[in-house]
Amino acid sequence: MAKKKDYKKLSDTEIVAIVDDNVGRSVGYHDSELSRERSNVMEYYTGAKPKPIHDGNSKYVSLDVYDAVESMKAALLETFSAGNKVVHFAPQNADDVKMAAVCSAYTDYVAHRQNDLYSVMSSVIHDGLIARAGIAKVFWQEQSETVSEFFENISEDELDILLSEPNVDLGDYEQDEFGLFSGEILVNRDTSQVIVENIAPEEFLIESQPKSLDSALFCAHRTKKTLSDLRLDGYPEKLINKIGDHSDVTMGTDLEVLSRHDTINNDRGFNAHGYQDQVREVLVYEIYMELDCEGTGVAELYKIIKAGNVLLDKEKVNRKPFVTFVPLPIPHAFYGNNFADKLVATQNARTVLTRSILDHAMITNNPRYTVLKGGLSNPRELIDNRVGGLVNITRPDAIAPMMQSPLNPFTFQTIQMLDENKEDTTGVSRLSQGLNKDAISKQNSAAMVEQLATMSQQRQKIIARNFANQFLKPLYQTIYQLCIENEAEQKIVEISGEYVQINPSDWADKRDVTVELALGYGEQDREAQKYIGMHQTFQSDPALQKMYTPQNQYQLISKVMELSGIKNVAEYLTSPDQLPPEQPDPAQELQLEMMKKQLEVQERQTALGEMKAQMDVQNAQMKIELEKMKAENTFAIQSDNVDLKEAQLNHKKVIDSAELVLAQQADEITAIASPNG
Repeated sequence: MAKKKDYKKLSDTEIVAIVDDNVGRSVGYHDSELSRERSNVMEYYTGAKPKPIHDGNSKYVSLDVYDAVESMKAALLETFSAGNKVVHFAPQNADDVKMAAVCSAYTDYVAHRQNDLYSVMSSVIHDGLIARAGIAKVFWQEQSETVSEFFENISEDELDILLSEPNVDLGDYEQDEFGLFSGEILVNRDTSQVIVENIAPEEFLIESQPKSLDSALFCAHRTKKTLSDLRLDGYPEKLINKIGDHSDVTMGTDLEVLSRHDTINNDRGFNAHGYQDQVREVLVYEIYMELDCEGTGVAELYKIIKAGNVLLDKEKVNRKPFVTFVPLPIPHAFYGNNFADKLVATQNARTVLTRSILDHAMITNNPRYTVLKGGLSNPRELIDNRVGGLVNITRPDAIAPMMQSPLNPFTFQTIQMLDENKEDTTGVSRLSQGLNKDAISKQNSAAMVEQLATMSQQRQKIIARNFANQFLKPLYQTIYQLCIENEAEQKIVEISGEYVQINPSDWADKRDVTVELALGYGEQDREAQKYIGMHQTFQSDPALQKMYTPQNQYQLISKVMELSGIKNVAEYLTSPDQLPPEQPDPAQELQLEMMKKQLEVQERQTALGEMKAQMDVQNAQMKIELEKMKAENTFAIQSDNVDLKEAQLNHKKVIDSAELVLAQQADEITAIASPNG
């Protein structure tokens, strides 16, 4: 078994020496071939080149580099910042759809609201087109802010309650004669966040011949900082004092910096030497390189901060904080082709040809003359080229125009050929820019123009896809990872008008990122029309209507509005699950009430009819019973009358008998009483 080799630890001095050696070897350090190319391209971009050969020649400059760069930049910016959310995290399964939307919304919030992603993209695209690569730096920055809040006439207990809150300190205060307090409290708020910023091309260094940023063993970001900045960053005073004056490269004299600012001012920048050491600037290198600092035999990624010959800090890190965009990549190479440099030859040729046309026109209007010696009375009259001015001559043949060569007839054809060559080289055609008036004619339909414009944008689409895959995807993944690693507090995110409470630390470690591209003539509208067609089909098909729920309709119409550039969907549509219980229409409610009343009337009429029928039956039965009772009563009365008459007759007979007896007794009494008796 082979004996394990012993490795020694690296001292700070050795680390500085290794860093300095790699910085000196890196691409873009100072006055490299890449720097000279970028400086030259910048001069063509600003129209400083090509310069006139002679002082008397035309100063015209064809701005081919500027036109191509700005046209391509406009197309890419319109694609990725036209009001649509083009970057999304793909859900892992059906249960992850809402969480993926939450992650997308919050990451988009960090990119566009906490940071100005539009400006970063604009700068990165610009640098990529004229400097081979655009660089952005993405990192987590610890920061805080202190806010003063004032209070008046509160008791000591209330003040203690205020001061019991976390991150609250007592500022200036006073106490009155009643024992009440007035003053201010200082609230320290944590404003740490993800920072996304663009890096100037000359500030980024990378090892020579790198295949990619991920495989590079060395890359760095160099910036100018004052000694005050270093103190605010928290570096020890003893290390700052060791920096001193050093003979490192001064970025103020870098070719790229000078070419960028020479159009405005040739001054070499701020200088505080000799009167303010606190604002003296030094070059600070933030290096990311593979090192075995501990002597374990395995190199790891380190972040090293160096100023001058002083190692300010070193720590192990998980990733490089850089995201790059190379518009024209070359396989197995970090730096691709220079988009703008391809137009330099075209700009030279067009400028020379156009200047020749202008110079020829000027000479034609103001030709040179042959003058016979002694043939002019006053030579100044000929030199002073006034319109309609007189020239006094002594003889008729004293002045003759000098022979002028005619303009080459192929000049204009050559310029047209250069225009076509420019379109072939850049992929930016006049048709896609809307500058080709010949495309709009009676025989060319709108569909044909749309198809031609879309076909002319193939090169733009490829560069747009490079931007999406190289820059946007890793950018959003890095922001996502930084939020997971550093966000400790819960956040409230609005998604389609609904506020959702989230905690980034609970998110999944990794997510797939998708980028939607919509580049070209009416492409957004065509995508929107597809969804509108689906909506109409679903609504018209009875078999699909059951599956096309209100929630599905809301999602589809929201997508149409987003494709149309309307961000705030929640202001115009409310999610079905947030709708209040459906209230009946007043007219329908009145109609239902009337129908209910009519039904009640009908029910009452029916009940009354039933009651009437029952009453009629009862009345009939009662009539029968009454007739029966009447007949019985009549029969009883008649029977009683007969009995009465018989009783009366019997009574009369008794009375008659009694009267007869009484009459006989009276006769007998009378007879007895009579004297004659």
